Amino acid sequence: MKVTGLKSFPLGQAVPNRDHSVCVSLPTVKDLIGYEEKKQVTLSAIKSGYPRFVRHHRITELIDTLGTKKFHDEREGFLFNKKSDCDFALDLLGLQNASVDEIDEVVRVQIARGSKDAQSLEAFFQHSGCGISSRFAEDILFKKGLLPHRESLNENDCAYEEITQTIAEAHGPNVRREDVLLTSSGANAFYSLFRVATQQARKEKRSVWIRLGWLYIDTIEVMELLKNKDETVLTLNCWKEFSEVEDIFKEHGTRIAGVITEFPTNPLLQCCDLEKLKALCNQYGSLLVVDPTMVSPKNAKVSNHADVVVNSLTKYANWEGDVMMGSLVFPESSEKGRILMTRVAQTRTPPFSRDLLRMAEQIPFYSSFIEKTNANLMQVADFLLGHDKIKRIHWAYQPANGNLYRSIAGEESPGCVLSFETTGDFETFYNHLRMLKSPSFGTEFTLCCPYVFLAHYRLTKSKEGLETLARAGISPHLCRLSVGLESPEEIIQTLDESLKKV
Repeated sequence: MKVTGLKSFPLGQAVPNRDHSVCVSLPTVKDLIGYEEKKQVTLSAIKSGYPRFVRHHRITELIDTLGTKKFHDEREGFLFNKKSDCDFALDLLGLQNASVDEIDEVVRVQIARGSKDAQSLEAFFQHSGCGISSRFAEDILFKKGLLPHRESLNENDCAYEEITQTIAEAHGPNVRREDVLLTSSGANAFYSLFRVATQQARKEKRSVWIRLGWLYIDTIEVMELLKNKDETVLTLNCWKEFSEVEDIFKEHGTRIAGVITEFPTNPLLQCCDLEKLKALCNQYGSLLVVDPTMVSPKNAKVSNHADVVVNSLTKYANWEGDVMMGSLVFPESSEKGRILMTRVAQTRTPPFSRDLLRMAEQIPFYSSFIEKTNANLMQVADFLLGHDKIKRIHWAYQPANGNLYRSIAGEESPGCVLSFETTGDFETFYNHLRMLKSPSFGTEFTLCCPYVFLAHYRLTKSKEGLETLARAGISPHLCRLSVGLESPEEIIQTLDESLKKV
């Protein structure tokens, strides 16, 4: 273990202390609110953050370098990897007043600063993952002589092949390296797939999608963004509603384009009956997309029960916490999935070459990292389940759906994540917790994510939003814990010290 998450970190501290780190410290509730409400005193302390949510300083430097001083205060710049992504975004969002040019290997869009169009494009970048990576920006700046050096990485001509081979093996013996596509992020993996899948569904005259479970925010937003006005997304937000899926199939039949689910879901780690769901999809010719990111595909080998498997490699595979990447698996056994593969390969934003090099440095330890954090989480979950200050714990083996999870993953393979609520004051617990508090999970360092504050803060600000969360069984004060490679005794002691404060 190189970095521990069991200490206090100042506001804005990148973890690990590397230029391309994914995690950034948000140590108090006041900081969370300042971050979400974009208060300058908070944002000024944050130089980097989760890359799709916070523009990396290298990307800002590159935009400034490419910009025209005359228009700097009037226009905001955005950088795409591909012209096709740019054209699609501008058309989808109906942006008429954007200027576009190709310069220094990237596609630059300039749009009125502070306008609704700029806000729409910023949201598109977040949800689609179509922007350039910080290493790409660093590389251009270095080549232009504007940086004295860039990150030192091991050269590896087989990086893509090594990563895809490891991911294929994690999915199980029915997946080959050739069945795996890599993307620039987990969000881009889903965005690229859903964009192509909706096009295919329209050819087949299918207009209904089912979202099974309260899913990751970008998955929700992409589905809403890419569906047409005459298309419907039906949502079953919690496990108590999952049994209704059979009735939905009976009602809508072959109009159902597909089902999107996570196994288990983020952040409540709920599971559906995948075997039954796949049988329904097969019966009606519908696509089944499954995302096992919360626990990793090594633990939840879902490829036998899915047409396409989506996975964020920013978690677990990038256990050192400084690479954005995603993967898509198209099992050879699924004709519906294989039909999409070639077009998705053309649509996706591929990982930048130097991101591949960095991921290749970490991928040899993928399996052992998962095995170690599986064992650590089992002990931490046992501690929290018996603690009188814990109101509720959500994890892969929870009573509501533990048997469904076991049917796929077996015993003692819970991944590294659980979510919990305390009986006492959330702010007191959070502020006293001597642990990295940040987005993301699946890193060597333990961290706590105040999930709703970071993913659904808007819903906490209205009665209707709070009711929406309540119907899904999600507390605004839910904490999502990702255990790392520290000893479970240390993790438990750190949690216990903070729980004693409430």
